[in-house]
This record gives sequence, C-alpha cells and structure tokens, in this order.
Amino acid sequence: MTERNIGWAIIGCGRVVDRRVAPAIRRAEGAELVGFCSRDLIRAGEFAGRHEARRAYGTIEEIFRDADVEAVYIATPNALHADQAIACLEAGRNVLVEKPLAVSAAEARRMSDAAQRAGRILSVMHQQRFHPANLHLLRLLDDGALGRPLIIRAQIGIWYPPNGNWRLDRAVSGGGAAIDLAPHAVDMAIEVGGPAARVSAIGANLNFKYGVEDFCHMRLEFARGAIGLIEMSYCAHAYGGRLEVYGSRGTFIADGSLQQAAFYRTALRHEGDNSATETVEDSYPHVFADAIEDFSDAIRDRRPPTVTIADAIDVMEIIDAAYESARTGAAISLPASRI
Repeated sequence: MTERNIGWAIIGCGRVVDRRVAPAIRRAEGAELVGFCSRDLIRAGEFAGRHEARRAYGTIEEIFRDADVEAVYIATPNALHADQAIACLEAGRNVLVEKPLAVSAAEARRMSDAAQRAGRILSVMHQQRFHPANLHLLRLLDDGALGRPLIIRAQIGIWYPPNGNWRLDRAVSGGGAAIDLAPHAVDMAIEVGGPAARVSAIGANLNFKYGVEDFCHMRLEFARGAIGLIEMSYCAHAYGGRLEVYGSRGTFIADGSLQQAAFYRTALRHEGDNSATETVEDSYPHVFADAIEDFSDAIRDRRPPTVTIADAIDVMEIIDAAYESARTGAAISLPASRI
C-alpha cells in the first residue's frame, strides 16, 4: 500500500503535458498533481482548472516556496531543460525531464552533477521502457529465449510539416528528428545490445527544407558484437514505431511499442521456424502513468528510478556522436570508460 502521495508540479503547458503527462500524474498511484507553471499565468491557471490541480505558478521560484511539491516535471523547449532542472534540484526538488534530457551530453552531465550535489533524483521520461512489449522483450533476453542479440533495428517516424513550432528552431531544440525521436529507440537499443562502441549516421532534409533534419539514420556498433540500425523521420506517414531484435536463437518484433500508437502487435519466431509462434495484439497501455509511478516510488523508497541518469547520459552521448558523424562523415568512437 502506498505510504503517501508525492506532490508534482509541471513546468510547461504544451500539448504533451495536456494529452499525456498531466493525465498520467492524475492516474498514477502514489502521485498527486499540485500545480502548473508557465510564464503565462493565465495559461497555467487554465491547465490547473482542466486537470484539477490546486495551484498555478507564474515563476519557477513560486514552486520552490510550495512545500507540497516534491517532484517537478519539466516539459519546456529542450534548450531550457538544463538550467531549469538544475534550479529545481538546488531547491531540493526531484526532477523528471521530458525527452531529450538536454541538448547535449555535456549539459546532461552538468545536470547529473547538480543532482548528486543536491542528493535528489533526476531522470528523463523514457516512458516506452515501461511498454509491455518492450518489457516482454527484455524478459525474453534475460531468459535466453532469443540467444545473443545480433541485429537490432528500430524505426520511428511522424509527418511534421513546417508549422512554426520551436522544435524546428535548432537553437531551441538542439536538432530535428534525431534528437526528438531517437531517445526512445536508442534507450531500448542499449537495453538490448549493451554499451555502444561506435556510431555512424547520416542526416538529411528529404522532404521539408526547414532548419533541422527531417531524417536521420544511425548505425550503432555494440561492444558485445551486435549491430544496431535506427531510423528517425519527420517525413514518414507512420506512428507507433517498430522494434526488431534478431538473436542467435530467435527473433522478436514489436509494432507500436516506441510511440503512442493506438494498438501494438508483437511476434516471436524461434530458431528454424519462420512462423510466428507467439503473437500479441492489444490497445495502448498506460506507460506514462507507469513511469510516473516508478519515479514517485523511487522518491519514497530512496532508490534510483528504472531509467537512471546514467542511462539518460548514455543516450545523449550516442545522439551527440550521431550528429558529429553526420557532420563529418566519419564513424565516432565512444569513450572506452562507458563500455
């Protein structure tokens, strides 16, 4: 039985908060939505009314004066994540950040250092780690049902035409499809394949000529021998993502487990049998609420969350390397210390 509710405040009043995060906090066991913060106090008040929160804040400092808030969710443009998270941590709050954690691995490490100094928990919303298809995949790997991972393929695509959104401004977003869509795919690829040793990537504007890439393809070489192929696109008529793991003893495929698809499907094929011996088809699960519950439990239990800050930094290092590879045309080796 939950001992007490963890009070949450949300910084940023955008669509993902309205549709996903605020409903998830309200749904999550052991969590309570206290208030919303926005530079536009009227907008914060509207969100508070719509989601039955008690308070609206016009500045971050107002959150710090609220003793009911133990956890802060940051859902502002990417370039603001680091400074806002550090301010919250230094004020004694635990912080969960909308992906990507930051615009670079260097900023992510600065945030991690602040969390360590403050003795508070910091993580990123990699909610797809909690998807039942992805959890099933990790159990299959732990049980040896797939053998040794050989090839890991992931695809995430949406249709994102020019619309004046801050995500298309590199100075604010840090980049396009790669930094926006890769975090969930890269996070799962690392969970499957282990540490990555080298990264190669190409970026392009295949359809939309705005200031960030609308396509990126990454090739990851894992220290344990597997190869990862990850594709992100702003010019794909698809939603849900696809994750494939080809192992020495079996293959697992999941459609709809990397994004908020209405439905997902999985298939498991064993060595020497090309027919799907196991299939699952189900509606979209409550992964955001599961992630909120996990983070709230971590605060109460004084333990790391399932998605650790080390996991989040690993993802950012790979994304940094992908952008460098796309810029230089060379494969980028990752630090040996992380392998």
